[in-house]
Amino acid sequence: VMEALETLNPRLARRLAPLRSAAPEPAVPTADALFDEMTLLNNELANAQRALAKANAELAASNEQKNRLMGMLAHDLRTPLQVVVGFAEMLEQRLDGRLEATERACLERIRESSLSMRHMVEDALSLAALQAGRLRLARRPSDLAALVRRNVSMNRVLAEGKTITIELSVPEHPLPMADIDPAKLDQLLNNLLSNAIKYSDRGGRVGVALGEAPSEGVGWARLRVSDDGRGIPAAELAQLFQPFARTGRLGTEGEGTVGLGLYICRSIVEGHGGRITADSAPGRGSTFTVDLPLVASSP
Repeated sequence: VMEALETLNPRLARRLAPLRSAAPEPAVPTADALFDEMTLLNNELANAQRALAKANAELAASNEQKNRLMGMLAHDLRTPLQVVVGFAEMLEQRLDGRLEATERACLERIRESSLSMRHMVEDALSLAALQAGRLRLARRPSDLAALVRRNVSMNRVLAEGKTITIELSVPEHPLPMADIDPAKLDQLLNNLLSNAIKYSDRGGRVGVALGEAPSEGVGWARLRVSDDGRGIPAAELAQLFQPFARTGRLGTEGEGTVGLGLYICRSIVEGHGGRITADSAPGRGSTFTVDLPLVASSP
């Protein structure tokens, strides 16, 4: 239009020239338009919240179903594994002196594998309970020293598979009866000892020491499990007690881990009102220290 106007009326075209660069004023939204847009955004947000709530409910139901299934499966596996261990022990006792070395080694292998599987089953049951928020302690007065002796005797089967010696130290004077859950303390020791054996070389030594915790005062027990294995790098110590924490270490004979044992240990110890710590470095082994109150204490 301006080009045509320059031909027809140059004077008018010069006067209208500033209009070439003038931008139109943006339209100012009215209050009604703003209200409509806010209403639309609120509706979209409400729909998104409803969809998120539905997805969360479905996820919670799916997780609960998974926990129930895992708990049922682990519970059903525990009994036959106990039967296998029991019959292996009975055969070893009844046939003592009549077994050849190969036959005795087979029985030891059966016991060793069954005990390892039973430990994994116990961890699966505990994980299901923890995730469902139902890890309960069945406390009763117990002889902690006798429990530790019995557990070490059982785990010597696993240690002998790698020719590892477990050295036990308990106080000569009796400790007060401990208000604990014996089954959970057994599981705690199983996990600590199986880890110590797993990360120790053949012919190594694992130490188990029970005594009083001097730094905590009267009424506390201290349990230490140490090994002379490969140790843990400082960068991995911080995440050691987290669920499914997988360190860069493999067992000395390639044994793997799912990263649950120490998480369950921490949950058991804290459930008793105690605490667990780890001291380790590459090349100097590891020491796990558990301090437990001998009387009931809230976590």
